[in-house]
Amino acid sequence: MEVFYAWIAEQARSGILPASFEYAFFVRGLIAVLLVAPLLGGMSHLVVSRRLAFFSAALGHAALTGLTIGLVLGEPINSAYGGIFGFCLLTAVAMVFVRRRSKLPPDTLIGVFLALSLGLGICLLVAVTKRFNIHQIEAVMFGSLLTVTDRDLVLLAGVGLAVGLVLCRRYNELLLDSVSPTLSRFESGRSAFNEYLFVVLLTCAIVVSLKVIGALLVEALVVVPAAAARNLSRSMRAYLLWSVGLALLACVGGLFISNHLLVPTGGAIVLSVGALFFVTLAMAGVRRRGINAR
Repeated sequence: MEVFYAWIAEQARSGILPASFEYAFFVRGLIAVLLVAPLLGGMSHLVVSRRLAFFSAALGHAALTGLTIGLVLGEPINSAYGGIFGFCLLTAVAMVFVRRRSKLPPDTLIGVFLALSLGLGICLLVAVTKRFNIHQIEAVMFGSLLTVTDRDLVLLAGVGLAVGLVLCRRYNELLLDSVSPTLSRFESGRSAFNEYLFVVLLTCAIVVSLKVIGALLVEALVVVPAAAARNLSRSMRAYLLWSVGLALLACVGGLFISNHLLVPTGGAIVLSVGALFFVTLAMAGVRRRGINAR
């Protein structure tokens, strides 16, 4: 990879590429967002269809608790994936298990798990800050280009490929279960399996994206691309393509904004995707007025 970074830097010094490409951390960040955007953008329309927006927020907060658990158990601060993956998967599966066996509204149950994970995380954070500076954890909270490593890129590419293959293989069944769980149970009888499968895939996608978008902001990239795409799409295929395209545009745009204004990457990406939502909302309004006029 060092040879590749050196070649890119040479192209930047020659004026072929923008000056930002001279820095290896920026190139790693660009590769990361190009992997993250299709992964989260491609799942966002299923998340919205399943009404799991709040669920995604709970997983983002659970990641902070998982990070502190990993640090308490001795994992390095830059790659505490064992604690994050383990706690987030346990939380996700537990939320689905309890939701399927309780008569309480789903958002109420998710709120309970969110509160419990935050309480545990705050208590463990006291122990962690005795060994680490709290500012070292900010990269996981808000996302940072400076902390993305080649190892993170390999993990992101591997998990993204695995999640993508599973989604491609079972997309129609997952989509049917998202739109009509009753019909899915009648057709395949595997509604419970599909629900557990999807939350596991979503958890994996969220965890590997934390270093780019941040735990506190990951919900935005899981939900807003689909909300913006809904304003423009007229079919399910267009819905998917617009979700991925808008996520890519927001991630790349947010990356350049972050690099030039020296603001957290996650915040810049969230602002970009939020701006795109209001642009698409305005475009949808203009289109409706044109149809009514005709």
